[in-house]
Amino acid sequence: MQKGSRIHYETTGRKSPRCALGVVLDIVRRYLPPQLVLAGFCLFLPGWLALQAESLSEAQIKAAYLYNFAKFVEWPAEVLPPGADILLCVVGNNVLDGELQALDGRKAGERTLRFVQHGHADPNLSSCHLLFFGSSEQQHFVVTLKALRDAPVLTLSDIEDFAEKGGGISLLFRDNKVVFEVNLEPIRNARLHLPGQLLNIAATVYGR
Repeated sequence: MQKGSRIHYETTGRKSPRCALGVVLDIVRRYLPPQLVLAGFCLFLPGWLALQAESLSEAQIKAAYLYNFAKFVEWPAEVLPPGADILLCVVGNNVLDGELQALDGRKAGERTLRFVQHGHADPNLSSCHLLFFGSSEQQHFVVTLKALRDAPVLTLSDIEDFAEKGGGISLLFRDNKVVFEVNLEPIRNARLHLPGQLLNIAATVYGR
């Protein structure tokens, strides 16, 4: 999909009973595509409302997915103690048209997201909580994943074979929509926990 192109989403306007009340967070109002709510996120986000149809970029939708992963993935307590910020690290240039950088300072539940730019050879990547590899890292990501070993880092990318080759979550554009794949092996090795509802709406789950 070319940079700047848009995707049109429509919804029936019917609200799931479990998603009918509450206040939509600013980040959701800006980013979240309606059918993401209807497809299953509403099962564990009772405060979200079905949104009116709107046009969003591929980059915005991928950023919305990542934002929700930040909210609902669980890290070991010693890695992310109560009140600590979530470090959203990025490797690569011009990643998702700057949409991830726009998440800096956003609330993810009771925590705050902090954006940090890194190079693929940076020795401090293991201190990240989420680590997104831009498409420019196609030739480096496997080596970087091996260097991280079992560090408690949720790795993500929109590189096509990222999850299949050992990354945690791939965000992919298929059939005119954004979907995601999950590889449970690196996520278990990192001692992270993903809610079952999230896995239920993944396009592919490796290592079940």
